[in-house]
Order: sequence, then structure tokens, then C-alpha cells
Amino acid sequence: MSPVHSHAQIQDAWSLVHSDTKKAARLVHQILDTFDEEVPALLQAQAEITLAYCYAHEGKNVEALNLAKQAFEVVKHYEMIEWHVNANRVIGYVYSSLGDLKKSSDAFEEGLALIKQHHLPIDPHYLNNLGFIYYELGEYEQAHQQLKEALVVAREQHHDIIPLLLSNIADLYLLFGNVEKAESYNQQAFELLKNQKDDRNSLAHCHSIFGLISKAKQEYDEAYDSFIVALDIYKQQEARYAESTILIDLGGLFAEQKKFSVAISYYQDALDIADELGATLLQQEILKKISDAYSEISYFKEAYNYLLRFNDITEQIRTKEVQDQISRHLTQAHVEQLQKDAEIERLKLKRESEEASIRAQVLEDSYQDLKTVSEIGRRIIANQENAEVMYSVYLDLNRLMDAHVFGLCLYNKEEEEVEYRAFVEQGTLLQLENKSIHDPASLSVRCIRDHEEIHITQAVVDQDYTPRDSGYPDANPKSLHFLPLSMNDEIIGAMTVQSYEAQAFSERQLEMLRLLALYISIAMSNILKSEQLQLQTRKLEQLAKTDPLTGLYNMRHMKLLLSQSMESYHKSKKSFSILVIDLDHFKEINDSYGHSCGDLVLQALSEHFQRFVRSTDAIARWGGEEFLMLLSDTSLEDARQIGERLRVSIDELEVSYNTIPVHVTATIGVATYSSKDWHVDELIERADKALYIGKEAGRNQVVTFGSE
Repeated sequence: MSPVHSHAQIQDAWSLVHSDTKKAARLVHQILDTFDEEVPALLQAQAEITLAYCYAHEGKNVEALNLAKQAFEVVKHYEMIEWHVNANRVIGYVYSSLGDLKKSSDAFEEGLALIKQHHLPIDPHYLNNLGFIYYELGEYEQAHQQLKEALVVAREQHHDIIPLLLSNIADLYLLFGNVEKAESYNQQAFELLKNQKDDRNSLAHCHSIFGLISKAKQEYDEAYDSFIVALDIYKQQEARYAESTILIDLGGLFAEQKKFSVAISYYQDALDIADELGATLLQQEILKKISDAYSEISYFKEAYNYLLRFNDITEQIRTKEVQDQISRHLTQAHVEQLQKDAEIERLKLKRESEEASIRAQVLEDSYQDLKTVSEIGRRIIANQENAEVMYSVYLDLNRLMDAHVFGLCLYNKEEEEVEYRAFVEQGTLLQLENKSIHDPASLSVRCIRDHEEIHITQAVVDQDYTPRDSGYPDANPKSLHFLPLSMNDEIIGAMTVQSYEAQAFSERQLEMLRLLALYISIAMSNILKSEQLQLQTRKLEQLAKTDPLTGLYNMRHMKLLLSQSMESYHKSKKSFSILVIDLDHFKEINDSYGHSCGDLVLQALSEHFQRFVRSTDAIARWGGEEFLMLLSDTSLEDARQIGERLRVSIDELEVSYNTIPVHVTATIGVATYSSKDWHVDELIERADKALYIGKEAGRNQVVTFGSE
């Protein structure tokens, strides 16, 4: 096959990558099979770029990236601008699938710059891809503007991407809450696709948007039908990533209808694909949804396990984000250092004048200051909120400037409070009270609230600020600088450096503080995310071992405590006992007053049990109206006496339901662990037998196993 013919076929294949990826891939493979060792490198690269796009669409991101980067170097070397642009597009698409939006946008921006530089026709696909990046970053207005611009270009060119753009704009209108406009734009897309039967991917996307529109209108059957059509098309096209997103949509559809078991099934299928593709952002999203769904149906152990996986993935993503940000800051610092080194070297050669020597020294000082700030920043990120590290930051700052005060605070949105995490004055760590975000007097609060720096060079006490009770009544700062801390344009806190001297900070020192604030923002953002995850983890851990109605331990956790007590017994020989407590005639309470009354009684008794037990004991709801109390280091006779006191206290307990007094009694079976027991189940069985004897003997009594 001649190179000219091969080039034409590759162009044909490239034109198909959006509408029929499978057909494009088959065509490229056929072309590659005809190549011999003497095939022109440029032709090979063009085929590889086309195949890389097909791989990316199938979710084979690693293969796609390797192939695209390899071909990228070839087309760049030969200055084949059109294919250089295509390679950028593939690389940008792959990075967006992998969740690296920074590298994705860099690739698309580079391609767009080449298009404008060489006056090539603007490819609306590029504008669409950039719109997608803005969408993923949460910048929806910019995404909307980008897509509208792409639609104008596409219509001028009579481009076949128009239906896809219409559906994407519909998706944004849905996000803005304008269902009517969303439906109008997507219907336009659908009408056009009737005449573009080869564009299967755009058709699937259009059906998926119809699904979201029907879901927003709570037309769940129609939504399901649309999602299934989209899913079938993506499966036929082997578009694995897109298939996973539709499965997420189906899971969300059933979760909204409180059908969480069905939702979990769809989410799990989506997760299997995300795991297969190594798509970390997709994994993160799905794991959180599965954990939340399990929580809704009180499967707290499963919810906790998926949350742990979510935490692990989040930590991986966060670590990579931090590393990328540090790398960008350090790269910039390194460039500045090289520039300053070069300038210093040049000035050293011009020793003739005193002015040159002074300038050289200034540059050297500037470089050393920058190096110090970078070292401080790296230490903060590595150790985060360690108190010793924050104190060392204060010491290091005083090597650079007169910083008598260094403070750091974070903004708690839920509590609407500003929390001081570190505050050092004259070398002493101070504890400051939290401030309301609405506090009109606090400069830290104002810095966070207005998201602006505050720089006071000659402060007047009681006019510019109210002095705090710091223990240094005669020392009030005259120079105060507050810098907002933010990540991804979201305010997270503030940093302050203050001096007792007026006009203490030069512009160069303020620039160093701004650089330091970038490092601290990264570290503080990590702390906030970690605290949020820890809080949610603790909540799920608690839910996993407690009964949702009573707040007592559940059967699963009590069995764990019993097993631990058994192991402890074999080491220490200290006996332990159990009380199995069953409420008498509880069914009659439910039948007479309803289950809400029964629930109230169980809750009242649970509160009573928690007040009754010793700090070394434990109580669990064993099932229904039955409870189990674990008594550590307690003999059989002592357990019987405790059981009797408990029985009397239950008999005397006053429970009221809608002003109606409800009287409750309980029968209690007692048993003590014996060295002859092979398992705690034998202990429980003896206590159950004792309980049964008590029930048969007339209820409202305590029976020890072995007594008749």
C-alpha cells in the first residue's frame, strides 16, 4: 500500500474516532498490518495517535498514554502541526480520564495555542474538551461559556459534534436547575442524531442526559429506560469508562428511590470497571456512594469497610495533589534560583563598582531567604500540625524578619467559627478562644470573611484592633499582616505575622510570607480533609457496633467483647458472668399501645441500663426485647445479686407514653464462665436455660443456672 493511500486511510480512521471508535480501531489495525520496516516514521506516528484515542475511549489509559506520547515526539520533530494538535488532544483526553485535570488542561491549552499560532481552523472538539475540564473543576459558568463558543464554531463548520455539544449544554442547564432548557437542548441533539446513525457514542450520551432529565422530573421508569439504552450502546462500543458512569447514574436513580440494595448492585458493577481501568477519581466517587448506601440500610460494617477503601483512595489522590503542587512551587523556586545565581555570577565579574557588589549581595540574600521559606514549607507539609513544627516556623521566621507573633487559624464552616491551631508570642505558645465568623472586631475573622490580606504598618490600639489578654500588657503589635489561606479558591483559614515595631515588614518579606502561605495552605487543607475523614470513620465505627434504636452495643460487638473476656480469663483466671435480660409480656405493650410505645420503652430501659452498669461492664441489645449484660471479674453469686438489684430497679422504673404509665418487669438468667467452656456460646446457652426456667416459674425473677 502506498504512503499516500495509507495517509488517506488514517485520515478516514481519525474522522471516525468520535462516532464509531470500534470501526476506527479496526481500520487502524488493518493499516498497521500492511506496514513494513521501511514505513515512514510520520505515517506510523499518525496511525499510533489514532489508535491511542481508540484505546483511551475503551479505558485502556496506560496503553493510550504510552502510544500517544511516543507518537507525539515524532510529529513534533517533523513539525506536523495538525497531528501535533491531535496528539495533544489524545493526551489531554487520557489525563482527564485518569483524573489529572491539571495535565489534561495543559495538553488541551497547548494544542489550542498551536491552532491559533498557525491559523488552523478551530476544532470544536478542543473547546468541548476544555469545557469538560471546567465542568470537572466545578467552574460551571466557564464550562457553559466554553461549550456555547464551541457550538457557534461547530455550526459555522457544519461539524458533526453539534449533537454532543447540545447534550453537554443540556447537562449544564440541568445542573443550573433549568429542566425545561435542558430538555429543549437535548431534544435538538436527538433530532440531529436521527440523521447521524453512525455517531453511536453521541447517541448514548444523549440518552444518558434524557435519563438525568427524567430523574430530575421524578419520572423514574423513563429515566431507567433511557439509562439502559445508553448502557447497551456503550457496551457495544466497548466504552468502559462511559459504561461505568452510566452504572453510577443507575445506582443514583435507585438510591433516590430508597432502593439501596439495587443501587449498591449497580455501584459495585461500576466499581469493578473503575478498578479495572485504574480510574482513581471514579473509584473515589463510587466507594463513597456505596458506603453511604450501606449506611442507609444500617449495614454499618460494610459501610465502614468501603469508607476505609474510600479513605485509602482519597489519601492516594491527596498525596499526588500535594506532590504536584510542591513540585510546581519548587520548580518555580528553582528557576528563580538559577536566574539569581546567573545574575550573581554576572555581578561578581563586575567587581569594579561598589553598586554591583551591593546588588550581588541583595540577590544572594534574596536567594537565601527563598531557600529558607522553601525549607520551612517542606517541613510544614511533611509534619503538618505538629506543635513543635509550628514553633520552629516561628523561630525560622525570626531569622528573616522581626516576627514577635505568629498565628494560624482554620475556618470551621459547619460551626461558623474560626479555630486557632497555633499562636506564638515572644516564644510562648498561647491558647486562644475560638471566634465567631461574624465577629466584627477580630482581624483574623475579617481576613477570612473578606478573603483579603490585611496589612497595617502603624497600628493604633483600640482603633485598629482590640488588644488580647496575652500576658504581655505593655507589648502591643504595631505591624500586623494577615494572609488568607485557600485551596482551589476555597477559603480555609488565615495566617498572621506581627511585630511590635512600626513598618516592620518590607515588600520582599511580604512576598516571602505569601509563598509560605501557599505551603501552609496545602498542609492545612490536608489536615481538614483528614479530620473530616476521621470524624466520618469514627461515626461509622460507632454505628458498626451499636444498635440504632437504643444506642447500646449490638449482638456482633457483644460477641467480640465476650470472646475477649474469654481470652482474658485463660490468662488471668478472673471469672466473668453474664445476665440475659428479657422483658416480660412485651408483645402485649406493642399490641396495646403500638410499636412506637414499644420503642419508647426499649429506649427508656436502655438509658436505665447505661446508668446501672459499672464502668468495667458492658450492655448490649441482644435482639427484640432481650438484652445481655457482661459483668467483668464477677462471680456467680455476685452476678446473681447484681441481677436482683437490676430486676427490682426495672420493676420500679416509671415509663410514660403519651401521659399513660407503662409498667415493665423483666426475667433475668445468670451464668458464669467456666474453664470447662470451650466457647462463649456455651455460657450464653446456660444463661438462656436459666432465663427459660424463670419464665416458666412465673417471670419477674432472677435465676442462676443450676438452681431449680
